[in-house]
Amino acid sequence: MEQHPVPQQISSYEFRLVGDMTLKQFFQLAGGVAIALFFYASSLPFYFKWPLVLFFSFLGAAMAFLPFEERPLQTWIISFFKAVYSPTQFIWKKKPKELEFLKTVPLEVAQLAPLPVSRDREKLTEYLRSLPAEKNPLDQKEEGFLEEIRNLFAKTPVPQAVNIQTKPLGEPAEPIDVKIQPPKEPLPPLPEEAPRVFPLPTAFPRPQPFRPPRKKAAATFAKPAPQVLFPSTPTTPNIIVGVVMDKEGKIVEGAIMEIRDAQGNPVRALRTNPLGQFRIATPLPNGIYEIETEKEGLTFDLVKIALKGEIIQPIEIKAKDADSLN
Repeated sequence: MEQHPVPQQISSYEFRLVGDMTLKQFFQLAGGVAIALFFYASSLPFYFKWPLVLFFSFLGAAMAFLPFEERPLQTWIISFFKAVYSPTQFIWKKKPKELEFLKTVPLEVAQLAPLPVSRDREKLTEYLRSLPAEKNPLDQKEEGFLEEIRNLFAKTPVPQAVNIQTKPLGEPAEPIDVKIQPPKEPLPPLPEEAPRVFPLPTAFPRPQPFRPPRKKAAATFAKPAPQVLFPSTPTTPNIIVGVVMDKEGKIVEGAIMEIRDAQGNPVRALRTNPLGQFRIATPLPNGIYEIETEKEGLTFDLVKIALKGEIIQPIEIKAKDADSLN
């Protein structure tokens, strides 16, 4: 079997300068030597100068005459930097594909060419124009009715403006001469009436709202409750915070509390939460206040507390013992 030579790329032919040295190899070798001479002529210390001179000299010779696996050294250097700086991870993202039946396709409106006007149609148009125009009987009646209306409006006279002269308000009116005729017969005298006396209204006292009398109960001053934990201790003066407990120290939920001032007027009404705690929202003026607590099945003493414009610690209100109820 006859063997044929392997076809070679003719465009890859390079000009030989000296022996097997191509022009490209010459420039690579000359570039390395030129860089080495540059460092040799520099004023660097010898321990920097000579390693750089030897490195660039060897690099120029290696790029020109030292292929690796049938590839020049410059190809390996370029591939190295591409591998270092090229991305090594690719993330695939699926793009939603638009459905065909949801795509909007613009309609192409075909422009119709004007129909050619024939000679016969032109003659027909000219004939119709030459015919005398006859009005429809309905149109004639309508025009006659409109003409009658126009005539009616033409015969109606237009009212003229009347100039009315008025006098200003400040001028006095003309005096009217009125003559009173005396009666022919004298009028009878009017009967005498007793003078009417109207009593003057007297000042009545202002009615006061009825308040049932309160039973005077024993009052004790409030006791602090430092052992009870509260969600937030007061930071504003004259804010009353506390807890209500029974005689055994258990919390009392839903106890009704009323705070009264020194004159006995109620100023706040409270109800304990599920944890037996209570707290007023706004501060009270300075003074002495009484706190009355009510809960079915329990009895509490009146608790007095003095407000002096200071932050008050949480107080404790405890029910009476069974012996004290008798």
